[in-house]
Amino acid sequence: MPNNAAFWPLSATVLVGTTPVQVPGSRGSYRVRNLSASVQYFSWGNSSVSAPVVPVAGTPSDNTIGMLPNSVEVFAIGAAVWFIASAAGAFEFTPGEGM
Repeated sequence: MPNNAAFWPLSATVLVGTTPVQVPGSRGSYRVRNLSASVQYFSWGNSSVSAPVVPVAGTPSDNTIGMLPNSVEVFAIGAAVWFIASAAGAFEFTPGEGM
């Protein structure tokens, strides 16, 4: 499937919260939905992952993305990574391909 096609889900949607979790069935791309009515952050890592640290001026935060309230985005992050969110039940991750 070309990368500019509509998003094609490849496996089940996984809830990501304050406990590290892997998303099975991923080839490295994810549709991510922020379930919160406020800005939330998630982080990822290959073997261990810690709670997201919000970046501040002069202090970047590696492997961390913030999402606007109730927003949906598609990210190419990598397969077999672990995810953790800044709040319990904050995100839905659906593995797949496309935009």
